[in-house]
Amino acid sequence: MTSARPLDRFPLVNTSNLDEALAARSRMYATPKFELVGRQKTFRARVNLCELRHTRISYGSYSAGLHMLFPETSFATHIFLLRGKSAVVLGRRSETITPDRALVISPNEAFSVTHKSDYERLVLSANARSLANLLSAITGETCSRPLKFDPVQDYSLRAAKSLRDHFLFLVGQLTELAAPLPTPVLDEFEQTLMVMFLHANRHNYSHLLERVPPDSAPRQIRWAEEFIEANWRRPTTLEDLAEITGVGALSLFRSFKKSRGYSPMQFLAQVRSRREGTQQ
Repeated sequence: MTSARPLDRFPLVNTSNLDEALAARSRMYATPKFELVGRQKTFRARVNLCELRHTRISYGSYSAGLHMLFPETSFATHIFLLRGKSAVVLGRRSETITPDRALVISPNEAFSVTHKSDYERLVLSANARSLANLLSAITGETCSRPLKFDPVQDYSLRAAKSLRDHFLFLVGQLTELAAPLPTPVLDEFEQTLMVMFLHANRHNYSHLLERVPPDSAPRQIRWAEEFIEANWRRPTTLEDLAEITGVGALSLFRSFKKSRGYSPMQFLAQVRSRREGTQQ
């Protein structure tokens, strides 16, 4: 990243007034509570917020120690610390979070964070209903119970590190590019992050993602190809493919790879390259 703060093109608040910072954060949480801790007399808060179709990405830095209480929301939230450390309480569970150890908050779960001065973090929040719909599209199963995530994430795990790397790449693009990313690119990257969110973080449906899916029928692969050919200009989602073919994305991707040697998304990239080339 450059010397710019992450997401500086999307400012929410930059203030030395605690009440003003609290009011701005109320756009993201219904009724958060902030309380200064320690002996520092000066306070500075900077929060940037980028809202996408199904997710929101925020950056926050605080010059003074704070105790922050956040109410329940309809989002699953992954907190990536960039600097400092924080003590987190979820129900009766207490955890210490550092730049090498992330926190995942389940939907409809209140939590508190206490940190010292010079605290800096990025947050990826995904709409719970959108995550559940995506999970159903991936697995081919109806997910009737609310998603419940394990709260601590260790970046020594490959899937967790991959999620962090892809997330930081997107934050860098949103921060540094002079022009906004094209909507189809942003939509597909957002879905990739949501898929990675579900794979990287343990939850009550992880067993569905880990099982070997059944093969799709040849006609279902053809239906996916025909849909992609007809809709190559717009974002193609896993929900689209699941609806068109009647099978979960895991099954479709596995069968696509076995019979074609590439995934549906690689096929989409080929179609776009070919179609765009003929129009030049």
